[in-house]
Parts: sequence; C-alpha cells; structure tokens
Amino acid sequence: MTAPVITQVSPSDGPICASSFVVSFYVPKENQADPPPAQGIHVQKWNTKYAAVRQFSGFVSGDSEVGEEAAALHDSLAGSIWSSAVDKSRATDPTKSAYIVAQYNSPFEFENRVNEIWMMFEMED
Repeated sequence: MTAPVITQVSPSDGPICASSFVVSFYVPKENQADPPPAQGIHVQKWNTKYAAVRQFSGFVSGDSEVGEEAAALHDSLAGSIWSSAVDKSRATDPTKSAYIVAQYNSPFEFENRVNEIWMMFEMED
C-alpha cells in the first residue's frame, strides 16, 4: 500500500445531494514510467502544488468529521494571506472548491494515526 492515500472531497450543494469523492494512490517514481492499465483508472500527474494543511489523528470515519476538520482549517486561516489565496483559487478554479483528505497509515495501524486536510491554492508571483 502506498501513502498517502488521498481523497478529494467535493461537498454537496444541498441537504439531498451527496458529496462526491475521488480516491488517489501515490505511485512511487520507479513505477511511474509505465503504469499498469486498468478499467476505470486514470493517471494524474501533478506539477508543483501549494496547500494549507491541518493535521489530525484517528480513523477518518465520516463525512461530517472530515467537514469539521476542513472548517477548522479554513477558520484557522482567517485573516491571513493564506486564507485569501485559498479563497481566490476557489473562485477562479471550481476544482479547487474541494478539499483533500490525506491518510498516511495502514488500516491495520490503530495508534498514532496521521491524517491531513489539504486546501489547495495557487501562489502569485
């Protein structure tokens, strides 16, 4: 298993709509040249990315818990240049309206679990 396993969460727009999720697995550099084909799977290549990050522990158990962590990250950025960068990126690129959950531990590890919430943004020159 690779780490982190990242899940991009696009929150729903209303009480009846469900959030959507895209799960991605890191592929080590030595395996990136010729990724194995599979139905329903596609390769994402990321260039340099910038993210505001909040770390939390435990098992990621539900949409509401993750939403609370994302809200706490957003609140902790309030009034900073990072808040402005996140908000501006969300306004100009709808794909950045989501947040990402990164999970670093095997599901069989029960202690000292490390997870993160990422809010992506663009850096201005």
